[in-house]
Amino acid sequence: MPRTAALTVMLLVLAACGPSPMGASDDAAPPADAPASARTPNYAGDLDVLGTEPFWSVKIRAAGLTLTRPDAPDVVNANPGVRLDGTQGVWDSNGAEADKGRLVVRLTPGVCTDGMSDRIYRFYAEVWIDGETLKGCAEHTAILAAQPKP
Repeated sequence: MPRTAALTVMLLVLAACGPSPMGASDDAAPPADAPASARTPNYAGDLDVLGTEPFWSVKIRAAGLTLTRPDAPDVVNANPGVRLDGTQGVWDSNGAEADKGRLVVRLTPGVCTDGMSDRIYRFYAEVWIDGETLKGCAEHTAILAAQPKP
């Protein structure tokens, strides 16, 4: 009997080391009926993007993208809608007028802090304008409103 038990244990160990049954994999995508949040971050709705040193902000709204910086005029461009690049959300907007410039906002999921407040943001942000790169954090406007004020 001990020999049978040992053989059974060895077979179970070998089966556990082999390939997953029916082609299953730990890296498999979520099932088709999984909620969208399981597949991609939520980039819908109003988002606030900001950075410090120097202070700057971008407001992403349905009507447009607005970049505000100290000592520079606001850049207001149409909102082209978000384009997904993997799990990143990208807004790439050209101004209606030549002097407005191209404004690109890229959000990457991850826990981000602005270093000056107790607020927590769910996205890292990079903003490109006229050859300049600004780095900061981003969050949905409604979620920021529920957090402590800076």
